[in-house]
Amino acid sequence: MKIDCSDCHVTYDIPEEFLPQREKIAFNCKKCGCKIAFAHPLFENHVSSRKPAGDHASGVQRQSAQETVTHDPAGVRAFKSKVRMCLMGSIPPVAQIVAKAQMVVANPFAGLRDLAEVIEKDAGITTRALKIANSAYYGLSGKVTSIGHASVLLGNKILGEIITMAGVRGFLGEKLKGYGLDSGDLWRHSLAVAVSSKLLATKRSPGYAEDAFVGGLLHDAGMIMLDPYILEKKEFFEEIMGDGLHTSLDAERTVFGTDHTEVGAEILGEWGIPSALLKPVAKHHHPSASSGPLTQIVHVGDILAKRFGLGLGQDDMLYDTDRNAMEFLGMQEGDLELLRSEVCDSVDSITMDVLQETP
Repeated sequence: MKIDCSDCHVTYDIPEEFLPQREKIAFNCKKCGCKIAFAHPLFENHVSSRKPAGDHASGVQRQSAQETVTHDPAGVRAFKSKVRMCLMGSIPPVAQIVAKAQMVVANPFAGLRDLAEVIEKDAGITTRALKIANSAYYGLSGKVTSIGHASVLLGNKILGEIITMAGVRGFLGEKLKGYGLDSGDLWRHSLAVAVSSKLLATKRSPGYAEDAFVGGLLHDAGMIMLDPYILEKKEFFEEIMGDGLHTSLDAERTVFGTDHTEVGAEILGEWGIPSALLKPVAKHHHPSASSGPLTQIVHVGDILAKRFGLGLGQDDMLYDTDRNAMEFLGMQEGDLELLRSEVCDSVDSITMDVLQETP
């Protein structure tokens, strides 16, 4: 089946057996970024359309879909409280360690031993953190013998990054039945966003590099918190996304009146994650100039992971890069592809050599 981009006129020749079995299909043009939407040939009585990414018509379509359900603000608050209450009784121990580690990192008066003391009593995280510190990714193969030694060689910022990675591996590695994700899918995506974000920060604002990595790791934590409730509304959720034009984020807001970004940021904040890391969690899908450099970086890191095949599903190509974020980074769309091999190689290295064990 031949599909033409209405903007740059490139033609895609896609075998019909490769097309998703749904009425409406959409993807972004690899050349110009234009959003191409068309009807599956097996379905009739549907007029295909092609809309540039981020145009007003697309926004109207998404708004009308979200208006199919009217949400009372009090009802949304009640739902968030329900999620919060269910989670507060079972805060993962690693979440507490990660939160304490990030608070130490954020404290300019903390010493090298302060961060080491956070995790040394947890043998599992200590072992995993040492394994990460000795990986090729950090360039210290075999040189790190203890957490205290790691703090001296790497400093608190890098060690905080390592502790977060070691701590959230199991938390982010769960199977998410509501979202239809297998064990490890969210972890691999989060790791890819972390690596991409750190790489982008290093090129544009090195002072944000370690925070960008941690922000990338945590950016989709709210999906774990919402997953049981999405599973309860699975049919409605799939119906909204079934047209190929609406994302899981659209579906969350339609069903619940909130989404994983809001829920994740609020609950991570209550767990003790520093406020500087909460903005990229809350705003990574819709950054603005006021949301800060870290949010801009994590937003583009998320887009990179999706484009490089390290995303989360069928709606990956529906997410567009924010113009303000690209301007902040001083990059064009064509520059992003140049980072593919570095991102993918780093993710493969960490996944295969450091964190092979199942969560």
